[in-house]
Amino acid sequence: MIRNSKGFGLALVAMLALSAVAAQGASASPLTITGIENGTVWVTGDQDGAKHKFTSTSNVECTTAHFPGTGAVGSGKVNEIIVAPSYTGCTAFGFANAHVKVNSCTYKFTTPSSVSPGVVTWNGSNVDIVCPESKKIEVTPTSLGVSVCTQSIAAQSPTSGHVVGRNAGVNNSAEMDVTLEIALSGIHYTGTGSVCGTSGTNAEYKGNSTVKCFSDEARSKQTSCTFS
Repeated sequence: MIRNSKGFGLALVAMLALSAVAAQGASASPLTITGIENGTVWVTGDQDGAKHKFTSTSNVECTTAHFPGTGAVGSGKVNEIIVAPSYTGCTAFGFANAHVKVNSCTYKFTTPSSVSPGVVTWNGSNVDIVCPESKKIEVTPTSLGVSVCTQSIAAQSPTSGHVVGRNAGVNNSAEMDVTLEIALSGIHYTGTGSVCGTSGTNAEYKGNSTVKCFSDEARSKQTSCTFS
């Protein structure tokens, strides 16, 4: 009943998307930032290789899933990052055109479930989709410019699955990136009209992302970030 779908998640969540990269509790080993002792780190996350896929009653795929975010750095460590996802070039439910509106919803990762050198894991219940009051992430396929139906994901935490963060190693600029392997499930969704279906609680989100860290808001000065 569930089919593959991409850009939508998030990250979901990805989220989908991506905030996972650094959100960690004080009791866990957090993301370590080089060159920023105290202040703000800016991050970007983008799909890595295969498309991210959100699986509900049908396919939702986007050519681009992007996850910018920020985090507060204290003593060279980051305990939490919240990212604002965006998706473009989307198709959904068999329609060649679809819009994914995040409506100011964000992805947040809380205390990780387990930590080991270079690897951090968050269970689904430690990943949050956070939305303003009365807002949801909305997927709307269109035909000849007219909305066909809408499928929505409200604020929640997936009930199962996980996100695994790993150190990616040194890139050509001698800066460290991190990767996220997203496999979340137990995501609740609702649908209104036509092919968007009714509702369910077993949607899935899968995809890999590479996360880069920067010392400036323009994201022109990349700095090293690692799970330690």
